[in-house]
Formats: sequence, structure tokens, C-alpha cells
Amino acid sequence: MQKIINFLKEVAVIFKSITWSKKDALIQMTIVVISISIVISLILGGFDYLFTESIGLFGNSKTTKNTTEQSVTPTMNPLPTVASTSETFK
Repeated sequence: MQKIINFLKEVAVIFKSITWSKKDALIQMTIVVISISIVISLILGGFDYLFTESIGLFGNSKTTKNTTEQSVTPTMNPLPTVASTSETFK
């Protein structure tokens, strides 16, 4: 328990020696971070769009799309039933 108390005292001493930024500088740095995040997300989104469209063009150039599409209804088979335990061990 003494080690924890000593650690917290040392943390308090360190926190007193920290020089914190002024409010104006903090707001300025926050605006810069948000701006850079928006620009990077737009760039990555643009590349994603371009790659998606180019892959779509590759897929469309090799195959022709059927004008009459048929809907396929999957058939569902019932699951097999488990025999009762008395029948299994006879």
C-alpha cells in the first residue's frame, strides 16, 4: 500500500512541473487536428471511390449483363429428426 501512496505523490509532483498550453493555443491546435483529419478522410474517400469504380469497370468489361434477370428462390430442406433414445439403443 505504501508503494501506491508514494507513486501517487510522485505523480502529483510531476503534474505540478508540467507547463500547460494556453487556451488560445489549445483551440488553434484542435482546429488544425480537425482540419487535417477532414482533409485526409476526403483524400482516402476519393481513392476508395476511384478504386471501387475502376474495379466495377473491370468487372463489367469482361461479362455482359443479362437484361432479363431471373429470381432464384432457394429450396429449404427440413432438418433430419433425431430418433428417440429408446429406439437408438435397441
